[in-house]
Amino acid sequence: MLRPDRDLRWLPWALLGAAGWLFVYADRAVLSPLLRDFGQLFHVGPAALGLLSTAFFLTYTAVQIPAGRLADRVSPRTLLGVGYIGFGVFIALTALAPNYLSLLAFSALAGLFQGFYYPTQFAVTARRIPQRNLPLANAVITAGMGAGIALGYLVATGLGRSSWQTPVWLLGALTVLVGAVLYMATPRDVRTSRAPVGSVPQSPPSMGRRRFALLLALNFCSLYAFFFLLAWLPYTLAGLVPWRGLALGAAAAWPTIVALPATILWSARGPAGAQRLRKIRGLLAAAGISLALLGAAHNPAVILLLLTVYGGTGKLVLDPLILSEVTSSLPEAGYGQAFGLLNFVGMLASVVAPALSGYLIGRTGGFAAASAVAAAFVFAGLLITAWLRPAVPSS
Repeated sequence: MLRPDRDLRWLPWALLGAAGWLFVYADRAVLSPLLRDFGQLFHVGPAALGLLSTAFFLTYTAVQIPAGRLADRVSPRTLLGVGYIGFGVFIALTALAPNYLSLLAFSALAGLFQGFYYPTQFAVTARRIPQRNLPLANAVITAGMGAGIALGYLVATGLGRSSWQTPVWLLGALTVLVGAVLYMATPRDVRTSRAPVGSVPQSPPSMGRRRFALLLALNFCSLYAFFFLLAWLPYTLAGLVPWRGLALGAAAAWPTIVALPATILWSARGPAGAQRLRKIRGLLAAAGISLALLGAAHNPAVILLLLTVYGGTGKLVLDPLILSEVTSSLPEAGYGQAFGLLNFVGMLASVVAPALSGYLIGRTGGFAAASAVAAAFVFAGLLITAWLRPAVPSS
């Protein structure tokens, strides 16, 4: 018998979940370094370019609550397989867009299909993996997000020089293949005897309405800053640093590269209760400071230093800790619904951040105002944690 901390039977599923997030975020990120090309090709400005991300995340966000309810009621294999493959198909079709409106439509449809992945994948994970292993498993899974952003930036800048369609086609095709693997590898049902098929899920607020509301607000604040950088960092770096092409893509991907080991490091020992809350507060403070200073930085070395700090303390590092805060006090029957609601509220930031940041950048002609707003949201998240108390495990 393996010791609990050495039992790695959860690892294959966590690695598959990480592979899923790898291409989810690669497909999201691949368009960001190409925004200037889109602007010139379709004759649109920063606000319209920001609307591309907003359209994607608007449909993605809208489907979170119904997807979460379905994740508690039907086979996760169907939700993951159909949703993920459909997402890959519409990402690939983006390369065929003849005009701006078509690009907007394909982006919205890709977001709609991708919306099934988050609540279903994390609900399956929370049911398959013991609580003692869940923080580290979630860290492995969310590490795929950072790796995906880096992959998307590097593929776009490395292969998009001659034709912007090439990286989009490539990642779309690979996404369809991953979707097929997810369909084959996901069990038809993963409920335990405590949550039989057909049981009525408990409402997520049963974990404490006030506490759950605070976690929702915290997730929103963390995600606003993240999606501000995801949508606009490559665009703004092009005007601030002397690098171009693959070097520029590597610089834009640097925060997510830093986040890969940091995510595992911060979650490796799976601290719980008050210790985990103190860790969350420290990470939020460091991330907020780095974003506040980033808007005023012009020296490339200073910019990279601040991006390093954010990468090691920002959203990707916080995700597994916030997820553990939710699952530690939530009945199993409501996992899908809770994760759908958590992601719905958090992803509202992905609708607001790209468009609002694009407006601020276009209005002010610089990065500072948009960065200051992102920092303010992170500090608001830090303030929210003052009202959080350690979770009481569910029975």
